[in-house]
Amino acid sequence: MIQFLETIRLVNGVLQHVDLHQQRVNNTLRAYYNEKIDLSSIKIPYPYKEGVFKCRIVYDKKIQEIKFIPYTIKIRKTVKLIINNNINYQYKYANRTELDSLLHNANTDDIIIIKNGFLTDSAYANIILQNSNGLFTPAHPLLYGTMRQYLLNKNFIISKDIHINNLSYFQYIYFINAMQPFGSQPPIYVKDIIL
Repeated sequence: MIQFLETIRLVNGVLQHVDLHQQRVNNTLRAYYNEKIDLSSIKIPYPYKEGVFKCRIVYDKKIQEIKFIPYTIKIRKTVKLIINNNINYQYKYANRTELDSLLHNANTDDIIIIKNGFLTDSAYANIILQNSNGLFTPAHPLLYGTMRQYLLNKNFIISKDIHINNLSYFQYIYFINAMQPFGSQPPIYVKDIIL
């Protein structure tokens, strides 16, 4: 049975953007099992009521495991472009072997995956590119992340096809995911990305 993963940022006992996580879980379950899981039923144990934690949920037809893990952001210093036209991570699979292998082989802090000539995601995050015209996120990421969707809903970022040949039009790149809101770490200079 295929298992999936949902990672929710827990801040002072409150799960962040549960509605967006619920929407993704619903879409995944509709595609695979025609079942329902209610994320609002998750109980937060007392030790996790203060501070920032990662709420890690593994599920298939039902929730199989919930873990609360202290969280610290890993700063990216080295990022490499990787071309892979066959990768598929449409749903947040618990099995990340292919992504982990790409990252391991790159021997950098993170990677940016190019698929069919267009930027998609990093190994663990959606990306946002900045130039003088604003903030842009690839229109076709590997995974439609909840933080990405939140920023799109707020009109803070714009979805756009970004071809590898147009990368030089941008100055900065940010990495976002459920655990890493925009601005939680400094951007990388596009010129510093390893080709």
